[in-house]
Amino acid sequence: MTKRTSPRTALLVHLAEDLKAAIEAGDLEAARVAHEAIGRLLGSTAAKNATVVDLATARARRDGSDHP
Repeated sequence: MTKRTSPRTALLVHLAEDLKAAIEAGDLEAARVAHEAIGRLLGSTAAKNATVVDLATARARRDGSDHP
């Protein structure tokens, strides 16, 4: 079984790629925004404490069903 990448990690990868592209294109404002977003994600306490929810299971539990 392959380990799934977290949404936060996937977002960081995309932001890093976009940061690089913005710098190469000379768009310093876009680069600054991407850099700030990366910093906020990495510095967030939620990164260590974020809860991952299986939506199908949560919905089934909410609706009183045993099966997602």
